[in-house]
Amino acid sequence: MKNKQDKDMELQIARSVIGTISNEKLIAAKNFFESLSDHKRITKLFNTYIVGVEQSLVNTGNGKIYCVYNIDGAVTGRLSNSGATRKKGKGEDVKIGVSFHTLPREQIDFNIRNYVVAPDGWDFITADEKAMELRVLADVANEGNMIKAFNEGIDLHTYSASMTFNKDPNDVTKEERQIAKEVSFLTVYGGKAFTLANKRNIPEAQAEKIINSWMDAFPRVRIYMDTIRDYITQFKYAKTLFGRYRHLPNIDSPNRRIREEAFRQGLNFTIQSPASDILLCCLIGVHDKMAAQGLRAKIIATVHDSICVISPKNETQRVISILRDEMRNYNYMRNNFNIKLKVPLDIDIKVGTSFGNGEELKFTS
Repeated sequence: MKNKQDKDMELQIARSVIGTISNEKLIAAKNFFESLSDHKRITKLFNTYIVGVEQSLVNTGNGKIYCVYNIDGAVTGRLSNSGATRKKGKGEDVKIGVSFHTLPREQIDFNIRNYVVAPDGWDFITADEKAMELRVLADVANEGNMIKAFNEGIDLHTYSASMTFNKDPNDVTKEERQIAKEVSFLTVYGGKAFTLANKRNIPEAQAEKIINSWMDAFPRVRIYMDTIRDYITQFKYAKTLFGRYRHLPNIDSPNRRIREEAFRQGLNFTIQSPASDILLCCLIGVHDKMAAQGLRAKIIATVHDSICVISPKNETQRVISILRDEMRNYNYMRNNFNIKLKVPLDIDIKVGTSFGNGEELKFTS
């Protein structure tokens, strides 16, 4: 392993070499590597989602592709997802789908998600929980400022930016809101100042100051993180409000980096796992209510914190009502697990003819 002196020497050599290169050549090199990166990204998208989907459609022969959900595919309890396969005669498995979780949002010359379509005369409905993991954090940490923001319907990232940068919410810039958003998720999952510094191209000391200001705005988060660290250190596992356990023996490692990774995993688990379980409960609740009403609508996928439903157009409004009721009031979870959160849940709903072209609906309440 290289020591600090060796690394410093390499850095000095690199700087001296770069200093001898003209600006024109540096710009040309930068453009080359950006183009190479774009080429590799687009090639991967093409091979996975164009060639892969085309081959899956040939193998199914019915115009459909399939994916598989694994209930135990992630240590947090989140569903993992992969493209389905099936036996072709007595031969090897052939692909009949791709992972729904990884369908890209970005466009090449088209949006790949637009090719996941509802049948003629049906709608494609996507209901997405808003800031689910931060709502869980507010609840488990009992963080009063976060709870206040969520209960009053205030945009959390604007609110946290106003407190972090000591500004009136109306004066918060888009960049400041984005920084506050990044710090929220960075801090929740045990990230460090150098991560923010690298992403924002700012000095690490400045990043540290921003993170500390965010922590000062939400003091119970710091207390919660310390509590989780003490709990994991004592019991060697983390536990969620649903009663899930994750064993973390590496918290006793003599290697500080490994100990910190165990803490990060445990902290992440206490937030991400309940968020996943809440959505799983919503899935069951939505399914049961649609079945009880005799609807033909079907849940076809879940992607992270969202539920995707295809619905005959004459059932769409009833499906939307069911989604809003269950995903905001989490009836199944309250009735079966006796869990009531300190913050409300809220969702965004998009309706279109495909996974990619939905238009967001506006609700007054």
